[in-house]
Amino acid sequence: MVKSLNAYIGSVLEAIRSGSDTRGYFTWSILDVFELQDGYESSFGLYYVDLDGPDLTRYPKLSAKWYA
Repeated sequence: MVKSLNAYIGSVLEAIRSGSDTRGYFTWSILDVFELQDGYESSFGLYYVDLDGPDLTRYPKLSAKWYA
C-alpha cells in the first residue's frame, strides 16, 4: 500500500502544480468497499483492527507509519 499511496500523492501534487484546485486528500478508497463486502475478513486500510478483541484495538500498519 505504501507504493500506491506514494504514487497517488505524487499524482495529486503534479495535478496541483498543473493548476488543479485540490483542497484535500482522503486515503479512503474503493478497496474499503471490498473490505465491507468481504465481511472484514480482508484488510486494506492503514490500520489493522483486532475484531476479536473486546476493545477493537487498532494497530498501525507500515502504510500508516509512512503516511504519517
